[in-house]
Amino acid sequence: MVSQKERSAPATKRAKRSEGKIHSGMYSFGEYIFSVLVTLFSTIKDGFIAFMDHNEDRLKAVGKWFRKQGRKLAHPFVRYHKAVKLSAGEVKKVRQEKGAFHSFLASVRVFGKFLFGKHGIAYSLFNYALPVVSMVLLFNIVTYANSMTYALKLSVNGELMGYVTSETVFTEAERIVQQRITYMDNNTEPVSFEATYQLESVEHNSTLTKYQLADKLLMSMGAEIEHAYGMYIGSSFYGAVTDKTEIEKTLESLLDKYRTDSLNEKVAFENIITYEPGLYLLESIVDPDSIIKVITSTKSVAIEHTAVEGDSPLLIAEKYDMTIEEIAALNPGFSEDSTIYIGDTYLIKQEEPFLAVTVTRTEVYEESTDYEVEYYDDSTRYQGSSVIMQEGDYGTDRITADVSYINGIEIRRKIVKRETVEQPTPKIVANGTKPPPPNASISTVEVGKMLWPVGGSGGLISELPYGYGGYYGHQGLDIAADYGSPIYAAENGTVIVARWYSDYGNCVMIEHDNGIVTVYAHASYLHVYEGQRVTQGDAIADVGSTGRSTGNHLHFEVRINGVCMNPINYLPEHAYAPWCVIW
Repeated sequence: MVSQKERSAPATKRAKRSEGKIHSGMYSFGEYIFSVLVTLFSTIKDGFIAFMDHNEDRLKAVGKWFRKQGRKLAHPFVRYHKAVKLSAGEVKKVRQEKGAFHSFLASVRVFGKFLFGKHGIAYSLFNYALPVVSMVLLFNIVTYANSMTYALKLSVNGELMGYVTSETVFTEAERIVQQRITYMDNNTEPVSFEATYQLESVEHNSTLTKYQLADKLLMSMGAEIEHAYGMYIGSSFYGAVTDKTEIEKTLESLLDKYRTDSLNEKVAFENIITYEPGLYLLESIVDPDSIIKVITSTKSVAIEHTAVEGDSPLLIAEKYDMTIEEIAALNPGFSEDSTIYIGDTYLIKQEEPFLAVTVTRTEVYEESTDYEVEYYDDSTRYQGSSVIMQEGDYGTDRITADVSYINGIEIRRKIVKRETVEQPTPKIVANGTKPPPPNASISTVEVGKMLWPVGGSGGLISELPYGYGGYYGHQGLDIAADYGSPIYAAENGTVIVARWYSDYGNCVMIEHDNGIVTVYAHASYLHVYEGQRVTQGDAIADVGSTGRSTGNHLHFEVRINGVCMNPINYLPEHAYAPWCVIW
């Protein structure tokens, strides 16, 4: 039977072997770390020795310079040490030869020489201290000079006012005083101030501002004055008040009428309103209610009304709450029997707030983007002929813009971000390159085959040429349409005019392949340039009312050898406006 001691013996041996392996591993690791440190220190030592060998001459020169400077600094003290030893010996000798009293006198003489002699301590300390004292003195002088500045010593009507930085300060202060003392005063004669100047140096922050000077000028007049707040709208003075609380509340309520809490909305008065605290004549101080009455009032302004379908003199008068006589006063010849044409403009009186309010809001909307026209040569078609192989489609952009309004009327639009929602599809046109057969005539413009030139709703024929129902001298066809409606090329051709053209305003003329010329007048915007080749259906301009024009419309002409023809014969049938006269 195996005893407990015999059973535990193998386990003890295994434990000892394991412990021996651990000690052996730790010893190996320690030996490795030690070898790494020895190698590191050896590398540092070799690097230091190499550095010293390479820079030996430079280090010697540096050391020599330091030794030299040290000797210079220590020289006086070495000399004093030697002098003290020699002086002590001399005093001792006198004491032995002449006694204590003479020894005392010798000590005093030696001490005085030691302190105040040619090479005494006082002399050496003065040599060391003089540069330091000079630097401190120079620093104080510069600091004092920087604390001073030059200014104009101002006297007005013989009385000293103070110092100003320039004559402009007095000019501005005088203007402020004139505003303060002429408000609601029967005497409109401005007060005279005679200023004299003298250039002097003064300390910083000792000059007067224009408002401080204005207060002093008022005090110098000897009139009754009081501290108040002067209210300015823009640069105009509207009076002073001792308490501006109610005015500020009223101004905020006026702005609240325009606030909608829209994204990034900014609401403010067009003119900046400020309050300038200071001294004001009693005649210039008014009751806040009188200012509130002014800022909450309205004013009459003249605006233009553009006639739309269905307008009549009575309807226009009712719309603006005016009488026929009031409109006639602004528009000579206007009466209850006047004939109103679409696009006619009339001056109308309208009430606007005394304080114009600017509102800027961030608006997000979608906008169409134009497509490109791609051309390629087609050898299967005759030269001069073109075929649309693919119609173009407008793309869509999402626009983020900051739009500003004054009293509800847009005045500016700043595009902040533009994102493409849908890419436009290009228009693809094949241009024939095949030579035509002998004696052949290729014409792309035929009677009754031109494209209707106005896009969008297409508009309405509003005026025919003279001789066909139009007024005397009218040589084309008027097509009334919405502002910005696209204008298309009636047929293929080359642009020969694309610019402002006298009474035609913004005008495009296209010479077609058979010599016919078409004219597109009164456009708001042109999309083509002179010399450009266009294809039937290309957008060449936008409908507007430029030049000699009343109302938004396209004036369209067809010319053959310079003679204007009736465009009706070259266009497809289209609707007429109710007021259009047809012969």
